[in-house]
Amino acid sequence: MILKNAKQRFEKLEEHPLWEKLSHIIQTHHSFIITTHILPDGDGLGGEVALSAYIKQIGKECIIINGDPTPEKFSIVDPDFEIKQWNPKEPLPKAQVIFAVDVNDWKRLGPLTKALEQLKAKSIFIDHHIADEQLKQEHIIDERTSSMGEFLFQFFKYIEAEITFKMALAMYVSIFTDTNAFRHRKTTALSHAICAALVETGVNPALVTRQVHQTRSLADLHILGEILKTVQTTPDGKIAWIVVSQALQKKYGATSEETQGMVDYLLALKEIEVGIFFREEPDGTIAVSFRSKGKVEIFPLVKKLGGGGHAYEAGVLIRKGTLQEVVQRVLAEAQKFI
Repeated sequence: MILKNAKQRFEKLEEHPLWEKLSHIIQTHHSFIITTHILPDGDGLGGEVALSAYIKQIGKECIIINGDPTPEKFSIVDPDFEIKQWNPKEPLPKAQVIFAVDVNDWKRLGPLTKALEQLKAKSIFIDHHIADEQLKQEHIIDERTSSMGEFLFQFFKYIEAEITFKMALAMYVSIFTDTNAFRHRKTTALSHAICAALVETGVNPALVTRQVHQTRSLADLHILGEILKTVQTTPDGKIAWIVVSQALQKKYGATSEETQGMVDYLLALKEIEVGIFFREEPDGTIAVSFRSKGKVEIFPLVKKLGGGGHAYEAGVLIRKGTLQEVVQRVLAEAQKFI
């Protein structure tokens, strides 16, 4: 009875301008390229697979091309190997529309950005992160939703599209990963109701959990153990941080993808309000991830540093300064802010 109610909840959705806008773009064009950000995660990958499946379902052309490879733990969303990795030596296929899923800044696409710009196609962000009013006017950005899966599920229900198992699995992975297994603040009753409906379609939550959270490499566990021994906190105990250098990653043969999400371990500390994770990339760029337990809204701080994200989960790429300089600068700003 509960599952039946979960399905019935979405039988009649009120009109939403963003769903109308997306529907109009799809209906008035024929060929599409879908992409997502560098170091793709479950949200971006799940969103683009689900959207692509719908576009093909209605007889239109669509190809998914990403700048970075799909991490093994998220391969579950792409059983037919439809996601292609961009080859700079080959021209991109022509398309009328480019959808950048889980993206609201072209810089997040990395080197692929220039190649896409050369297509002269209509380019649209489909996103749920905090954005300014101009971006929200020009693109499709719904800050209320937890994830791309949550947004697209409602869109598909609104336009009365058939939700196949493939689409359901992709959207479940999107919601599951971007809510951090339903732990983030944007997790709502709606998030759970949608996932209940997706499970009713045939999605196996235990299988998703095993694939996403129980397929870590030995190198991943070794580097995690070493990193956790180096956790530091500010004198007031409100901020905790960890630093991952290139040398440490090379020592264990770990990749950037394998260290994603380590910042969440910091929030287990009792007195901590904000956790910060610093990772040095091969080109010298420093990736900085921020997490807040909920008392401190960190988005304004991250925006000041040139990044983006959500109110309580955000990040930034800093290209100026050594790892040590960036750590000192960010910590000084964070302490002033908090």
